[in-house]
Amino acid sequence: MDSKTVGSDESAHPSVEDVRRTVDAIAASGVLGKSKRREHLLRYLLDQELDGLGAQIKAYTIATDVLGRDASFEPSTDSIVRSEVGRLRDALNLFFAERRDEALVRIEIPKGTYRPRFDATALNGPVVLTDNNLRLIASTVIFVAAAGLLLAIIGWKATEKSPAISISELPFEVVRVSVEPFKALGANRAVDGLAFGMYSELVMDLSAYPWISVISPQVDAGHAATTLTDYVLTGSTHWSQSTLTTHAELIALPDRSVVWSGRLSAEVTSETVKQSVVEISSQITSMLGSTHGITPQLAKARSAQVSEHGLDALLCYLDLHSYLANPTDRRHLELRGCLTGTLARYPNYGDAWAALAIVYMDESRFERNPRDNAMPWQDATRAVEQALVYAPTRMTSLNAAIVHSIEGPGKDAAAFERYANLLLQLFPRHPPTLFNVGSRMAEFGGEWTNGLELVNQALALEPNPPSFFHLTQAYNAALLGSDKEAWFSVQELTTETSKSELLLRYLAASRNEFEDEQRAILLLLAEQGLAGKDDMEMHIRGRRYNAELETALLEQLNAAFQKHRQDR
Repeated sequence: MDSKTVGSDESAHPSVEDVRRTVDAIAASGVLGKSKRREHLLRYLLDQELDGLGAQIKAYTIATDVLGRDASFEPSTDSIVRSEVGRLRDALNLFFAERRDEALVRIEIPKGTYRPRFDATALNGPVVLTDNNLRLIASTVIFVAAAGLLLAIIGWKATEKSPAISISELPFEVVRVSVEPFKALGANRAVDGLAFGMYSELVMDLSAYPWISVISPQVDAGHAATTLTDYVLTGSTHWSQSTLTTHAELIALPDRSVVWSGRLSAEVTSETVKQSVVEISSQITSMLGSTHGITPQLAKARSAQVSEHGLDALLCYLDLHSYLANPTDRRHLELRGCLTGTLARYPNYGDAWAALAIVYMDESRFERNPRDNAMPWQDATRAVEQALVYAPTRMTSLNAAIVHSIEGPGKDAAAFERYANLLLQLFPRHPPTLFNVGSRMAEFGGEWTNGLELVNQALALEPNPPSFFHLTQAYNAALLGSDKEAWFSVQELTTETSKSELLLRYLAASRNEFEDEQRAILLLLAEQGLAGKDDMEMHIRGRRYNAELETALLEQLNAAFQKHRQDR
């Protein structure tokens, strides 16, 4: 690189020295991996651009000049250039995700091109957290480390299908950690909710590290599942009078040796509860990062969330996790009352707004405790807006936002894409996040190919996936599959209290004329409030699926009941 200014307008472009300094920092950070090939590729692309040859950068020249291919290289049959530049693009996103250093020049390789682009101003200046620029949040939040890794597969308007990024293609090793629910100890009646809430918050904290995949508890999951799990984290929460004691152990598999343990004891306050979660998370990631050769930038501790509220408010919010794990009408009613009271006292509590948004949406989506003359989706709109103001990068807020934008009466595909992008940037290897985004892309947005890719990534990461992870595949088979394929797809749906799972099983059984199975499922559906065709039809319409899927389900439901009447 000659010592000159990049481009013709010296006031608008960074200097070569600044670019060189940035490249050195990128190489030193470790995000390019252990091989020198990615660093060589980066320097080659930058040299070409800085020497005025950017327009001549082609797949063929990259392959022959950098990647060791000979003159017979054919881009249409050999994908090495697309793969390597894609990984380099991901590594650059990874590096710049949390840096705001004025001495660095942001280097990007836009999708659809191999030419690098420079932006000397991207790392400077404040970021305003508004709905119009939520995309910028990822550049200022710790651990938006995998920004861009999954964005390729959620480009709704893309004309060219981009493959999902597999674990083997990531520039770091993915460590699977199964986190078990914490045991609740002590006589305080709130300790159960506190213990489960702390476990759930720890899962969210660990999921923000792009090299960690937090998977479902593997208790009694069998040998095949445990061999695909690297570590198991267990813990307990003991609430005795005014003292909270939290103990946790990290166990390595398959030998089940304890590789880390910690014990924290403090007075019970909202801040000490949150700090206990952050402390456990930071100690575990520091140890795992050292063990697995993760660079310090990717393993550094997160900052504790700052918020102004009391212990009672925190306990109320944490009860959301218990409700989501077992969503009964009673829990829903209690949580709604608790949250509305909490927000009357703490109107800036973003997590509570997100929880209330979910509660309001469930009032409509699942007919839970409907209020007289209430407009739950309208109430949810305000709650989501408040959550995104006060807790814009929290997993709960973004999950509420994607549900609201794609399942609500006024579907907003652009908003869904925006929130889904950010959610995947912040929690790139969290199986439920992958499923939540992918399932809604498919079932509600009609983007089956891209949505199923995300769902399949979630299933690949989970050695023992929960039943609902198979719903999207079952919906796809109901829509496009044969009778046998529809039946095969529902075999993993085992939750006998899920209306959606039971309904899919009933339709598949009807298509295959399995009468005994139909009768048994009809009884289970009646227990869940779907006692006949009208109830089932109302449930399907109330879910607001993609029009094509809704039509197919209603047609199959009608056919099933016609057969039922004929058989009688």
